Amino acid sequence: MKTLSIICLALFTSASVWAQQAVGNSRLNTDFSKYKSFTWAKSDLTIVGPEGYDIYYYELEPAHKQQKKAKNKSAKATTEPYFYSYSVIIPAKDEMANAVIQDAISNELEGRGYRENASSGDLIVAYHVLDRKAQLHGYNNDDPTVVSSGQQVRQASDTATFVLEPGTLMITLIDAKTSQTVWDGFTQGMYNEDAFVTDEVKLKEAIHDIFQQFKYTADKARKN
Repeated sequence: MKTLSIICLALFTSASVWAQQAVGNSRLNTDFSKYKSFTWAKSDLTIVGPEGYDIYYYELEPAHKQQKKAKNKSAKATTEPYFYSYSVIIPAKDEMANAVIQDAISNELEGRGYRENASSGDLIVAYHVLDRKAQLHGYNNDDPTVVSSGQQVRQASDTATFVLEPGTLMITLIDAKTSQTVWDGFTQGMYNEDAFVTDEVKLKEAIHDIFQQFKYTADKARKN
């Protein structure tokens, strides 16, 4: 999952300006002119844990390993940790705010020539509304550190964790064929009186600011 590290690197290098402006990051060497349509990712309504959101941009192997049966039958069974994926939507809890966000994102993409395809778009659109603190787990570099049997692999030392404050809005565009993240944009400070902002004007302004960082249309790269 080497390609997913671009988001984490962007978060790390751009954290100091989040509160001031939106930040966008494109996957290098991507031909954006091949994308003509978009499909929405699925929503994930799982309850947030006591420590907030956990967003993983790599596969957390311990969570996928089968746990050993307890020798003591009276022992409480443990459950595997749940974690959010880059490829799902974490929606706003306010239904109206969620509708505004989706409508604003659609308008920004359609204004650039992309057309919505409910089942087989070229791009998958995901967004995360973070109304609580979140931990983003990813890579601290974009290159594997070990070559084993001719294959590139990663070690635990390649991973890093970044802290996101409440009020962060992230938008991610994913190549539907390769499942690679090709662009992400985000802004922070969408928090007012201990709640995520639900004001329609402010939400639309924030999403417009994020997409100002997206320099492409459905047929060619946009000129700055």
